[in-house]
Amino acid sequence: MMTTTGQYIRSLSFKAALLLCLMSPCFSIVQGAELPRVFIVHSYDPENLAGNPQDSGLVKGFADHGFVDDVTVTIERFFMDTNRTYTKSEQVEARGREALARIKAFKPDLVITVDDNAARTVMLSLVDSDTPVVFTGINNKPEVYNRGRKFMRNRLRPGHNVTGVYEKLYIAKYLQVMGEIVPDLKKVVFVVDDSLTGNAIKKQMEAELFAESSDVLYSIRKVSSFEEYKQLIRWIEADPEIGAYHALVFRLRAGDGAIITGRDIIHWTLGHTRKPALSGNYFMSKLGTLGGVSVDFTAMGRQAAHKCVQILKGQPAGEIAIEDAAKYALVFNIARARQLGMVIAPELLGAADQVYDAMELNVAPKPFHVLIVQSNEKGLGAGSDIEKELLAELGRNDFVEGDNLKISRFYMQTRRTYITPEQVYERGQAALEKVEQVKPDLVITLGDVAAKEVMLPLVDSSWPVLFGGIILPPEKYNNTHRFMSGRVHPGHNVSGVTGEYQYGKTMEAAHLAFPEARNVVLITTEGSFWQDGMNKILKGKVAACERRCNFASVRIESASTLKEFKRLILKYNGDPDVDLISAVSPIGLVREDGTVSPLPETLSWLFANQTKPGFTFCDNWVQYGYLIAAAIDFETTGRQLGQLAIRVLRGADPGDLPIQSPAAPYIVVNLARARQLGVELPVEILEAAHKVYHTMEPEKAH
Repeated sequence: MMTTTGQYIRSLSFKAALLLCLMSPCFSIVQGAELPRVFIVHSYDPENLAGNPQDSGLVKGFADHGFVDDVTVTIERFFMDTNRTYTKSEQVEARGREALARIKAFKPDLVITVDDNAARTVMLSLVDSDTPVVFTGINNKPEVYNRGRKFMRNRLRPGHNVTGVYEKLYIAKYLQVMGEIVPDLKKVVFVVDDSLTGNAIKKQMEAELFAESSDVLYSIRKVSSFEEYKQLIRWIEADPEIGAYHALVFRLRAGDGAIITGRDIIHWTLGHTRKPALSGNYFMSKLGTLGGVSVDFTAMGRQAAHKCVQILKGQPAGEIAIEDAAKYALVFNIARARQLGMVIAPELLGAADQVYDAMELNVAPKPFHVLIVQSNEKGLGAGSDIEKELLAELGRNDFVEGDNLKISRFYMQTRRTYITPEQVYERGQAALEKVEQVKPDLVITLGDVAAKEVMLPLVDSSWPVLFGGIILPPEKYNNTHRFMSGRVHPGHNVSGVTGEYQYGKTMEAAHLAFPEARNVVLITTEGSFWQDGMNKILKGKVAACERRCNFASVRIESASTLKEFKRLILKYNGDPDVDLISAVSPIGLVREDGTVSPLPETLSWLFANQTKPGFTFCDNWVQYGYLIAAAIDFETTGRQLGQLAIRVLRGADPGDLPIQSPAAPYIVVNLARARQLGVELPVEILEAAHKVYHTMEPEKAH
């Protein structure tokens, strides 16, 4: 009889299979022309760090017994991809149903489920069916699943159609080995994600650690987002008590909704910690984690394959014992050890199952990266003083620029260069592009313009943000874009230190200095949103202070050009009814040629031409030549901001850090200006003064 081409090929395939089986222990499987059919359901994607090596172990385990895919056995795979794509519970269930439909169509002789989601949605659904099932890599104990649906009487003799391998972590062994690597190891932090698998791993860790005694303290932390994970790693890195960590984190959601999986998580972690990390398996150590005791996922897959072979040879699954993963691996990456400046003892390396001399993810630990966005040009404005003391405070706490701290800077240049609203907005967009480009660990905005154009758009983003030196109250910004529930507990990703002036206290000090003064004129500057906002606040403070400060009147005038500013000063110099004149923050005054008058030039003219006493609100402005202030000190603000930055770099959430006001104001006077004006300050003012300047230095104004 003539045969078709397909029949001829199948005949040849069967003869080849028969020949192989005659030379191997699988002879008993050849009962007819069809090869045994195996269906593997993976919980995750093909490249998953846990599933991939188990699959490799299954294939090798089958081959050990003569079962070669497409030769003596037919293997079909289904990847549920529940770690990266189908992450919601209803999606996981739907993928389980899809796997069951594929199984029904394929009609396998055996089903293998890899990891927990496949076990929960597929293995349990097949209990007491005609299809035997072997699970591998589950982190929930078999007894947990057995409560949902009975598939075993006991582990030794399950008695149904299911058997498999439970993934034992060997945490106690890890602590023992890490104690030999890290001198004086005191504390280890274990990290898991908040997935079903992560929760199961956490229970495993608790059970294994509880069963063993150790002198090493430990804690288990669970994270639900990539941002939370990064904060935790920064905290681990900064805490001197923590000598090592073990992160079994394979899926996290980022602030933009994207799913970050194992390889990318490891890549970020390698670049942001100098502390040793346990490898969850060979693959993690190959990528670049230091190593130690790892789960041998390949051996676990091989162990499961041995059970599969027994079933394919005719032994019922219910008569095959459910076992713990029998083997752990000692794995090290000495390239990472060199990066960390660690030496692994030769006897440990000699006992290792695998030693890698290179990192597949060739990432060196990076310094903490801070991006500082200044509202003004370099060296201009209060932000310059704040940044100086901010960096000094970081340095005093072992965060040193050029060592373990990298500083990037962006100057918005909105004092002299980009002054129109359109230009200011464009500079804000450029600063936000800088954030995306450098991907810092922390963004710091200094001044009101940076707060409005950069801090507010970053609210609830993945970037921790601190602001400093804002003249307007944070509540005003909060009305535009909610970033705080209140100053004590902001609750979002933003905190900071304000630069709010002490208007009332300064006017009270001015009255104490000049008790006979009755009429006051304040000359403010117009133009920017923050100056207009400050003027509005000033009017409210003046109204509240008039009676308490015993002034008969406080008049407010405004100027936007240098010409108008000079006219007002000269006008009230000659007004006999005016006792005090305060030129409030004469910043951004436009000259007749359209350029902005530099502050030293403006103040030099002011001190040469204003003949009546005045006051200001900042310490350094008194240094430049103003007479008196109940001042805030922007250098102190910088130190306050530095303390907040340290806490964030050590893992604190800005939303948990109270928004601070400037340190308590103090009286500061300039005796050179007093001599120039021909006035004598009361002794009680001089005695109360925290600072006394004896020279006028308008050229230092910035």
